Amino acid sequence: MLPEPFCDRMRTLLDKEEYEAFLSSFGDSDDRYHALRINKLKADASFSNNLNKLKIDTNENNVPWEENGFYYNSECTPGKSPYHEAGLYYIQEPSAMAPVQYLDPKPGERLLDLCASPGGKSTQIAVRMNGSGILVSNEINRDRAKILSLNIERLGITNALVLNESPNSLEQVFGGYFDKILVDAPCSGEGMFRKNENASSEWSPENVENCGERQEEILGCAAKMLMPGGRLVYSTCTFAPRENEESIYRFLAKNRDFHVKEVSLYDGMEYARPEWIRESALTEIGLDAADNEEILNEVKNAVRLWPHKLRGEGHFLCVLERDGVLIDRDKDLHVPGGRNKAAKKEVEKLFWDFALETLEFDDFEKKRLKSGYELNGLLFMFGDQLYICDPKMPGINGLKCMRPGLHLGTVKKDRFEPSHAFALALKKCDVKNAANFSEDSLEIRQYLNGQTIRTELNANKGWTIICVDGYSIGWAKLAGGMLKNHYPKGLRINY
Repeated sequence: MLPEPFCDRMRTLLDKEEYEAFLSSFGDSDDRYHALRINKLKADASFSNNLNKLKIDTNENNVPWEENGFYYNSECTPGKSPYHEAGLYYIQEPSAMAPVQYLDPKPGERLLDLCASPGGKSTQIAVRMNGSGILVSNEINRDRAKILSLNIERLGITNALVLNESPNSLEQVFGGYFDKILVDAPCSGEGMFRKNENASSEWSPENVENCGERQEEILGCAAKMLMPGGRLVYSTCTFAPRENEESIYRFLAKNRDFHVKEVSLYDGMEYARPEWIRESALTEIGLDAADNEEILNEVKNAVRLWPHKLRGEGHFLCVLERDGVLIDRDKDLHVPGGRNKAAKKEVEKLFWDFALETLEFDDFEKKRLKSGYELNGLLFMFGDQLYICDPKMPGINGLKCMRPGLHLGTVKKDRFEPSHAFALALKKCDVKNAANFSEDSLEIRQYLNGQTIRTELNANKGWTIICVDGYSIGWAKLAGGMLKNHYPKGLRINY
């Protein structure tokens, strides 16, 4: 059941024919669209063929605005496949894939996903960055930040700093730092009424207003962290003009050095409706007629996604750009929070002893693995855990940090023990020992269940990567024809 005040509002905004089409799109939750996004950081070009095992046909089911996104029907259960645990894809609502397409992340850039949990858009950004540059993924709620961190780990992302901070706190550290920022703002969730049964029961007109006020504050903080010449994409999963067109209008009125970029639309998308902004908001801001008309014309360039017009849920997005020119990052020596302190030499030795024994290098002098990934970043300690990051990664002192780069492992008294995150970031060619099992094999399910596995693997004893159809999924330790399980206890699955 849809809330009556919500229906009343939408009835006044849409003409009769469109309102009826809009309303009919909420008819059956089983009719909603399902999609996943292949993780090209791990999966190679042939992986789409593996999805046939899951009865997912990628030939004609591409999400139009995401080249790695594919629709599947409700009978498919990709979340239950070992491929999911290996981080080979991320299950994501198709409309939610659109904002990152318009953010247009590129390798080498500095990006912020300000409201990032559970991680769909952060992992999508990371794929576009291809391991180069700095991605700061932030979530203010600690429990949700833990989920975000786990998804960053699962997809083998190596260049992300995961934080648990408020936008106000980040603003104090990262002023004018980022090339691009995504604000997927907390909202009233009207676009999720069909997907989430609780969304409609938790909705109220008061919450819509509260969300609008919160969004204004978040956008204000984001603006201060963006470089001149940078891009900020604002998105919501709601239909409410108060949280969409009106939020953009209010932002532009207060930040005259920003403008809305006009973008091309995909089939089924529409430009925004500034005429839906309340007269009370226009009066409250109090711009003169010329400025008011200029801003309303800008708001027209925002984008709406309607569930009755495309294969996805309701969404809104707006591409904002800041006036000015991006600075030359090669000459920018400023590192917010100061540089992280390198690990002690004895700690580095323990890691490199492990690496020489376990990993396959294409060029050890350059610390380049067979896959091309280079371990020549900064090695540093976070508690008793060893991480590696870009030397220009922002320092973590004074920040509530969940994951500062790639987690390599734990430093013991006289040895180094690799982490699950490190296994997921490696490829089969990067290790000397690899045990490969099929997605539908008993062995891979025994492994995910935490069991020891018998093997005929002809290799030296020691750390071994377990693979599912050639893709890394975790560590085991080979000895005496047995693979001792090192899959994390908290992730184990009972099939």
